[in-house]
Amino acid sequence: MKPQQHWIGTNTNMKPTTNIFLVTNSNDERPVAFSNIGTALEFVRDSHGDLNAEGSALMLETASGLVPATNKVVKDRNFTNRVLRFTATDADGAKLVADAQSKLDGALQACALVGVDPDNVATVGNLRAAVIELQGNLDNSSLAEVVTFDVAILPLHKRKHSKKS
Repeated sequence: MKPQQHWIGTNTNMKPTTNIFLVTNSNDERPVAFSNIGTALEFVRDSHGDLNAEGSALMLETASGLVPATNKVVKDRNFTNRVLRFTATDADGAKLVADAQSKLDGALQACALVGVDPDNVATVGNLRAAVIELQGNLDNSSLAEVVTFDVAILPLHKRKHSKKS
């Protein structure tokens, strides 16, 4: 009977890829690499505070408009094979958008708890319209020399271990 070799170590077959997050800004095209989105977002926030005007708010560009770049909002995005783009805008407008979005999220949760279709509730429709209007009113043209940030997600395919390695 031939003895079997067993691999002792982490099982890399369970997760074939991992993501590397590359952060660049409009002032410096050299990327900075991070192993998770949390530290990449922290770096973007710190750099935003250093490079953009005081009193500006960091916003995430989405298909529906600018939204405040909170950890929850960024992590909830499906960012596979995408680039997340961050920009700055005035803090007052960002607060209004965040407040309206929070009210909308609460109304949607309440509809889900009661079992009512949110499309049939007038308050939900009004809040959606308010969020879209406030996002449209955000203007970063008053901020001189706004520095934007891009976070590119690069999948890194792990090599499978064989019994010979």
